[in-house]
Amino acid sequence: MHNGLKLLTGLAATVVLAKGALMTGGYTAIGRLNWAGKEALLAEGVTDGSISLRQPSGQTGRIMFVSGSADAATRAAVLARLRQHPGITDAHWVQR
Repeated sequence: MHNGLKLLTGLAATVVLAKGALMTGGYTAIGRLNWAGKEALLAEGVTDGSISLRQPSGQTGRIMFVSGSADAATRAAVLARLRQHPGITDAHWVQR
C-alpha cells in the first residue's frame, strides 16, 4: 500500500473514532448531570420537578434550569444542593 494512502486511512479512522468517543462521552456526562438534578429534587421532596440543561440559545450547557411546585425555602435548598455539584456551573429556578 502506498504511504500516502496509509496516512489518509489512519487519519480517517482517527476522526471517526474521536467523533464517536465525543458523542458517547458527552451524552454520558449530560446524563450524569440530569441524574444529579433529579436526586436533588427528590431529596428535597419535589416530586413534580423538571430539569433542563438547555440554555436560551438552544445549546446544551452546564447551567441547570429547574422548575416545579415548591415553596421558597425548598427552592433555595434544591438550588444550593445543585450548585455544590462539581459538574454544574450554576442553577436557576424558572417558571414552567
